[in-house]
Amino acid sequence: MKKILLVLLCGSFFVAGNIQAKEEILAVITNDENHDVMNLVASSDDVTQSLKSFYKDDYANGQKTERELLPTKELLKEGVILDKRGDRTVINLKSDNFDFEQGGTITIDTLYNGVTGERKQYEIEIAKDGNNWKLFNKDNIVSKLHIEVNKKAFIGTIGVKNIRMD
Repeated sequence: MKKILLVLLCGSFFVAGNIQAKEEILAVITNDENHDVMNLVASSDDVTQSLKSFYKDDYANGQKTERELLPTKELLKEGVILDKRGDRTVINLKSDNFDFEQGGTITIDTLYNGVTGERKQYEIEIAKDGNNWKLFNKDNIVSKLHIEVNKKAFIGTIGVKNIRMD
């Protein structure tokens, strides 16, 4: 009996250890302020294809400089911060209908004007396209987000003017 239990226990560790995650780049994010690039990466379960987590990969000069595990469950609460400058959240991702199996609508909340505190929002959908997760804007697949910065004379960058989705 002990041998059977040991075999079952070892077998379950072997199977659990072989659960694979599939990673997909949802979007390459650039901006017109500098040459830094950020990838928004989704990790999904190979078997169920449900989303497991999101990562933000930062690149400088073509080299990955950092990988940050984003607190995915926060999408439905306070949101997931993509960019913060000092004590101000510049870009935050939020959702009130996100589901790890189906996806949902994600609101990209941006600081438009850091002087006045004015914010601007954009909506994007995350959903499966066949066996892969994709971002959609008005039924079009989006793989690139380009952030146009809001600049004022004598002050410099004060926020996000627009996000182009290609």
